[in-house]
Amino acid sequence: MSDILNAELAALLDKRALVGISYYDINGDTLQQRMLAGTVVRVTAKDGITLRQSNKDEFTIPSSTSPWFIAPTGNYKTGDGEAISDPDYLVTWDVHRCQDMDKPEGEHQWWEWVANTTPPSVG
Repeated sequence: MSDILNAELAALLDKRALVGISYYDINGDTLQQRMLAGTVVRVTAKDGITLRQSNKDEFTIPSSTSPWFIAPTGNYKTGDGEAISDPDYLVTWDVHRCQDMDKPEGEHQWWEWVANTTPPSVG
């Protein structure tokens, strides 16, 4: 893995991010949208970027830094109404289902994470 990527990932440690994730079905129709906030606690090029929420739950997103944008100063809210003041970054991902829903019960569904590299609009 490149030293540049490792340095970019390491620079995210202890930063606060508001993360928007949109889920789409195999036809491109929206299934769900989530807005989460957390502080970056672990980063690896292989395993991704792990953030810890205020309730101590953790979530991991892919290790690409391309959808990370400096957040404008302000007050934001997560999907569950938690108020977030002045996060360091805004991050958005689109997650697309890659397989038909007709998979047998218990069989793994495949999802493709696509970095949203267009700076998010606020307001």
